[in-house]
Amino acid sequence: MSFLEGMMGTRIKIKVEFEEYEVSNESVTAPSKEDDGSFVIELPAAFEGDIDMCEEAVLAANYPAIREAISQHLERISKKKQKSETES
Repeated sequence: MSFLEGMMGTRIKIKVEFEEYEVSNESVTAPSKEDDGSFVIELPAAFEGDIDMCEEAVLAANYPAIREAISQHLERISKKKQKSETES
């Protein structure tokens, strides 16, 4: 059983999406943030069939996205907690 299976009460949902499409410009191998808040990384076409390189790219792009999402979540929780404490 995972640590989440035994937890009851209010839940939050975490969503991770994977989208792949060809681009015509040169690859950028460092994760970058898009205008919509998502993070992307480009991979040279030569690596598209290499599972290790694809996995490394996905993990590299996900890390900053996850860190930012957790930071925003914790900030919201902190503000909610402060608000409830001042109303008490």
